[in-house]
Amino acid sequence: MRMTDTPSGRELVEKTFVYMTTLSRECRKAATASFQQKHKGLSFDQVQPVMRNEIESWFMERDRNIKIAHEKSASGRLGEIAMIYTGSTKDAHFKFHVDGLFTVAGSSPSAPSYLKSINVYVDKRDFTK
Repeated sequence: MRMTDTPSGRELVEKTFVYMTTLSRECRKAATASFQQKHKGLSFDQVQPVMRNEIESWFMERDRNIKIAHEKSASGRLGEIAMIYTGSTKDAHFKFHVDGLFTVAGSSPSAPSYLKSINVYVDKRDFTK
């Protein structure tokens, strides 16, 4: 392939996947730090909207060429949150996942919660042209 050749659709998708893998790590670190510093003891029923805001604002500040939209959220047991986002660049469309695990001080959704872990990840199968 010469420098003047246009990358194929598959190459553009691969490039976007590699970039989003890097961004997902950065986002996880930023969200973890934010929850540990600013959101200790937040009532668990407020965690999901705060987490959505943290993720969306981080991506907006980090790279304006990536458009993301919240697709859905699910709560498992008390203290677990899973979110799916759709996203796109000029070269690819994709999904990424955000999972949060919290220690909840009580059995009520309004009980204070404390971050155990956040995972932000991408799956190559969720990337298309």
